[in-house]
Amino acid sequence: MQIITGTITTVSPVHIGNGRTRGTFSQTLPYIPGRTIRGMVGWYLYQFNRSLFDACGLSEDHDSSKMKVFFRYAYPFADGKRAICAPLILHWCKGCQSLIPPDTRECQQVHEGALCLQEGRKHTGLISYRSFTEKRLIFPDSVPLRIETKCPITRDGHTSMGKDWELSPYHIQSIEPGVSFGFSYLADESVADGITACLQEASYACGLGGFRSRGYGLVDFSLNAPISVDDMIQNRAQELSGMDSFLLVLNAPCILRSENESYLGFDRHFFTAVNERLSVAGYTGDISPADGSSAMNRTLVRGWSLKNGNMVDEIIPAMGPGSCTYVSGSPVSLAALEVLGAGDLLSMGCGEMYIGGI
Repeated sequence: MQIITGTITTVSPVHIGNGRTRGTFSQTLPYIPGRTIRGMVGWYLYQFNRSLFDACGLSEDHDSSKMKVFFRYAYPFADGKRAICAPLILHWCKGCQSLIPPDTRECQQVHEGALCLQEGRKHTGLISYRSFTEKRLIFPDSVPLRIETKCPITRDGHTSMGKDWELSPYHIQSIEPGVSFGFSYLADESVADGITACLQEASYACGLGGFRSRGYGLVDFSLNAPISVDDMIQNRAQELSGMDSFLLVLNAPCILRSENESYLGFDRHFFTAVNERLSVAGYTGDISPADGSSAMNRTLVRGWSLKNGNMVDEIIPAMGPGSCTYVSGSPVSLAALEVLGAGDLLSMGCGEMYIGGI
């Protein structure tokens, strides 16, 4: 298995829908979910390279053992690296943005000879991983957005505001051209080269997101040389071995379920799923809860099925990005979990996690 990292740069405006509209206004997400990338690649391969489509297991939605490629969410950059989701458990000073220790309610940083003493607050969204090392909230690069008003086209030509709101002008929010996102995917050696070659072709033949027939969705992929997953895990394990505590943070929605029942929370279902995922991949499943608090939010994930017409096929409850808990385990196991992820819909980017040292 290899991991390939790179950059996605928008060439035209890109609209990534969140499944909700307000009247005639369609809002975009400020990042690119893994399901969007998987949908683009899957549709292109199904049309033009059916053998590679089948070899990648792209028609499989749930059984990770049948999948050969796993796409991650594309997030904006922070300090030249892909941003991460901020842990919900941490508090940051409202004034100087410094990290406030768990047992302290006010910031103890000294500025111009005086204590800051500002209260802390949680931060939801994306941050730089350097926020952990510098104990200070560092934000990612901004994602500029635009709103364009479009007029529907009928057989009689353009329409003006009419009684039927569906024929009224509508408003599309999108990501501006020229915005870059950090991107990665895992692929088996047997399909990695084919997927790499496909990405650039698919991005122009299909595009990403919605309103592509209106000129939206063109992106450019720039990929780095592949790295062995085993090498990545060993390098990351060396970094983790120097940490005193391990805060496990979800970097994407995490879906845990048995048949039609979903499990939410860092309970035995979570740690069983995590350790089973590691064991199946050939690593020791020795991750367990550690002393310390945890925090969780809930979200909904739109399951995207290629075998059912390349469309949304279910709405799934999930643990939201930023949910976190303190864990213990060997550095190799923790590093493997970062790289491999755990849970359902892994090929769409769900289940990605990282370890933050506090």
